[in-house]
Amino acid sequence: MTALGNHGQDGFDDVQLDRLLPILKHSGDAVLPHLVPLAQQVADDYMGPLRAVLKSASAPKLKVNLSRERRGSIELADDDVSRALTDAIAISKHLVFVLRVPPLHSVLSAVARLAKGGPVLVVCPTVRMAVLGAASLRRRGCSVALVPEDWEVAASGVDVVIGARSSVWAPCPKLSAIVVIDEHDDSLKEERVPTWHARDVAIHRAALENVRCVLSSPVPSVEAIAMAHNGEAILIEPNSHGGWPRVVIADLSEVPIAGSLATSETLQLVRRHDASVLCILNTKGRARLLACKQCRSIARCANCHSALVADGDEKFNCEMCHTTYDMVCNECGRTSFLTLRSGISQLRDQFTKSAAMPVVEVDATTRQEDLGSHAGIFIGTEALLHRVARADAVVFLDFDTELLAARVTAARDALALFVRAARVVGRDGVIIVQTRHPQHQLVNALGDSHIDHTALITWETHDIEMRKMLNLPPTSVLARLSMTGSEQIGTAMESLQDVSMARQKDGSWIVRASSDDQLREKIRILVDSVQQLTADTSARRVRVDVHPVRY
Repeated sequence: MTALGNHGQDGFDDVQLDRLLPILKHSGDAVLPHLVPLAQQVADDYMGPLRAVLKSASAPKLKVNLSRERRGSIELADDDVSRALTDAIAISKHLVFVLRVPPLHSVLSAVARLAKGGPVLVVCPTVRMAVLGAASLRRRGCSVALVPEDWEVAASGVDVVIGARSSVWAPCPKLSAIVVIDEHDDSLKEERVPTWHARDVAIHRAALENVRCVLSSPVPSVEAIAMAHNGEAILIEPNSHGGWPRVVIADLSEVPIAGSLATSETLQLVRRHDASVLCILNTKGRARLLACKQCRSIARCANCHSALVADGDEKFNCEMCHTTYDMVCNECGRTSFLTLRSGISQLRDQFTKSAAMPVVEVDATTRQEDLGSHAGIFIGTEALLHRVARADAVVFLDFDTELLAARVTAARDALALFVRAARVVGRDGVIIVQTRHPQHQLVNALGDSHIDHTALITWETHDIEMRKMLNLPPTSVLARLSMTGSEQIGTAMESLQDVSMARQKDGSWIVRASSDDQLREKIRILVDSVQQLTADTSARRVRVDVHPVRY
């Protein structure tokens, strides 16, 4: 169903009763009745089919057997995180709270405290995190339903309902609070159209049911910070210490061999016999970075600080803000540059000669049982951080490839990887960040030795100010449009006003507007124009990604 009502009621008397078909199969409780309007709102906001939202929000099984309500004997822990959240809730009438929790500290103590006052719905970015979280909460005495497996248990009533992205739609009778863990994580964004974000759905559901919504993260997203600055949420920063691992910053410009990523810090680490080391390099082919042959500094844009690329006219181009520069090093004034080409296979060969342990190149064919079962050197892309639960060290072989990528979200994407690495190495591990820009504001905040919390906040403020200067979120709203034959979008955009568009390297288009309403209106006009311009019916479907996480 997509609406509730009786025949004869306004809005429900237009359908002839003899046209209704009998129900052939019962699929449990399906979508919670009071969430149907929310599903419609999400479909409208993200410009996608309502059917897809209802499918995500529906019960996973055909048969629903409700049991009696279960409550546990919850054991409360008195720590900085739960104490700070409790104090903030006690004095504030806000419904949304942004909680900054270091990666090595747990927000589950705050969840248990909230559950003491009533059932809590917890949304995690990954299934693995939800499974571990459910086990931890059970040890604290909470009755827990892990959805979708325990959907019936959740509908019957428990202290905590926990799951991955789609759990934001799960049943939770007598709901008292919603907690979104790692609200900055890209995994909370639905990949299918409509591309709704679990954080936004949680906020809307909390408002609908008049309960509190807690957004927790070590590095809150721009959207969450903007809500706090606008007075729509309360930002909570507990006085937590020791919540980050040890960090070592290694300067790649001091490596004697040009183009090499083998710093002395990393070589010392890989020569150990008893350590498991994850080496992360998101470069399978060649890197796009250009470095000065003399001083090794990377060519960067003076406006947005992203890496520059060379064109055929011996000029530098910035792919993010489209600024052109002469091919001159800003540091030493030289005009000779080299392209950094170190890839995973090349690094494997270098480390094999130096390491005292086996060196394994990890790809999609690597078996899970071969990872993390023994000491060794593992080299792979960022996916390695999601496949290995525990390691003694993580080395970002070339942090600049993420930090200086030609997109606005590059630095925040790099920071999210750092958070993931922190949880892999734990309190006793170490993270080595190899960079040619050790004086970068974010790199300074990450170390050396320990995270500088004040410097991290300063960098966040600078990042938001840069976005305001470029008229990007949170001061504007974006959508990504893609289709076969995307040049038709460029033709159709000429008829639009008050909307700026930019073509991306993958052929998609980023559309920017001043408000959500304006964005949706212009996209509808644009899609209609594209369909009229395109003769091939197979190429008329335009994919719309509202509020993309990377741009």
